[in-house]
Amino acid sequence: MIVRLLASNCVARCIILLGLAGCSITPREAAWPSAPTAEKEPEDARILEQPLCVGARSWSAGTLGETVLYRTRRVGRKIAVGYFIYWSEERPWGKNVMSYTAVPALAMDAVYSHFLWVFPGLKDALYGPGDVEGVLVEFEQREDGSLSVLSGVADDGNHTPVHLTRDDLLDSKGRIVLLTDVWSHQLGSHGGAQFAEAPDSELKCYVKSTLQPMTAKIARAFRLGSEREPRRGNPAWIEPVLPKQGVPAERVAGKAAPARQ
Repeated sequence: MIVRLLASNCVARCIILLGLAGCSITPREAAWPSAPTAEKEPEDARILEQPLCVGARSWSAGTLGETVLYRTRRVGRKIAVGYFIYWSEERPWGKNVMSYTAVPALAMDAVYSHFLWVFPGLKDALYGPGDVEGVLVEFEQREDGSLSVLSGVADDGNHTPVHLTRDDLLDSKGRIVLLTDVWSHQLGSHGGAQFAEAPDSELKCYVKSTLQPMTAKIARAFRLGSEREPRRGNPAWIEPVLPKQGVPAERVAGKAAPARQ
């Protein structure tokens, strides 16, 4: 009897704590930018001219943001660009076993995504608003100043880094194509470029004004962390594998690393 009472009290406390966590923030405490937020550096021009597209093998909850934010690091002729891609929400619905069996997805949705489908869920309380995924793409600058895509890094559905080759990333139109195949939107799926060639593929593409520098303000508002302490969109914070000799001071979106708090 005592064990049952203790167990009952523990469950009740857990429910209360989850409820408090779900109510601890509002679902729209921060707005992902839809217009220019920071002045771009002149040397970012080539990056802004490089189209970046996002596709999905199947439907999942959440709407892509109107902009993609980036940060850069240069060593010699190589430039690493960390892209932060935003979805309005992250919920366990889509082409997956949890959705097909309904009950697991409902249970997770009721706690992780939206507490009792009324308040913000545990995800917002722990990680921040929306869903932010990161990708790191490495370029080499040619003699004429144009950029050549070398490779990339993104997470899979288990948050394990995945190496993406040039063939994975670059389609016949010269676009970088990122692909997700999981409900949680990680972009480590191979074959993005091949996916883009299919006649019925749907892509959302970003170029010029829809590519915006990451700012310290946005990093704080969305609890993204920093390169030293990444919290969300981790691959975009990962320091690229570049020669260590003569590495210049890090540049975040053309400024003196303000986001490294």
